[in-house]
Amino acid sequence: MNRFLYGTLLVLISVIITGCAAQQTSVSSLVGSTAPEFTLENTSGGQTSLSDFSGEPVLLFFHMAVG
Repeated sequence: MNRFLYGTLLVLISVIITGCAAQQTSVSSLVGSTAPEFTLENTSGGQTSLSDFSGEPVLLFFHMAVG
């Protein structure tokens, strides 16, 4: 029974570690790449496109509006 439990835990931990490592690799490969064009509503009721900031560093901050 203990051998089966330890084997199951070992497999589960291996799957979790492999999944986390794969996710880190895919995210880090996107750093420094060009983002796709998109347009979103801004807080003033208008629209803002990523291309409006061409050549400038951009930090996106998404916040769920309450109201």
